[in-house]
Amino acid sequence: MKIAKRIFFGVLIWGLTIVTVFLIGRYGWKAGGFRACESAGIEAVTVKEGQVQIKGFYPGSFPEGFLGYYSKEENGNLYVGYKFSAVFGIFEKGDFDITIPTGGEINKVYTKTSMNEELIWSADGERFNDEEYGVFVRLEPNAAFSVKIIYDHPFDLAENAYNSFPESGEFYLIDNNIAQTAKEKNGSVEFMLRVETEDGKIFAQDTFTYDEVCSQIFLSITEDGRIVECNRDGSYKQEDKR
Repeated sequence: MKIAKRIFFGVLIWGLTIVTVFLIGRYGWKAGGFRACESAGIEAVTVKEGQVQIKGFYPGSFPEGFLGYYSKEENGNLYVGYKFSAVFGIFEKGDFDITIPTGGEINKVYTKTSMNEELIWSADGERFNDEEYGVFVRLEPNAAFSVKIIYDHPFDLAENAYNSFPESGEFYLIDNNIAQTAKEKNGSVEFMLRVETEDGKIFAQDTFTYDEVCSQIFLSITEDGRIVECNRDGSYKQEDKR
């Protein structure tokens, strides 16, 4: 009888420990605020009176489950951070659709992490890329489906894929962590841009260099399968004009 009780309480304690660890991992990250948050791919931002709705997805090649968000409202700006996990998000998908209650008028919405702030919506129509560092890509009408950026990170290989771009053909920020990588290396970062069709075939592929001095690089994927570096205004650089 005593052995049975010991087994019962042993199993009970083991189960409670597992549940506690899971709950801490699932929800405890919010105690770290924006320090624990990550960037996300943003598909749509809708601002209404009393709320902000954001639709997005996990930007990596291997989707991790969406755990939740952390937000802060300050001086008409809403700052939002996102958290994903392959371990604690096993019951969730990487896509998310969140509605954040707000207490006042919102003029700008930012994605925020411990290192970066990314403007994702502005009431006055401010261009998002005016203040962001990183790699910007636009798709000209073609058969391209997804864009993948690959480069060496100090701790591992950074590989992020995107398959959602503005229909207007405007530039879309696909990676701003490369700016931090360049800063840590105190130099330039070579990266590969690979564009695939919906059936997984390579449509275009080329290698470029991100220089922290220029802070931004704009790339256009043409309908004939080339990746062309552009100026800030969207025009092709002189050497790439057709």
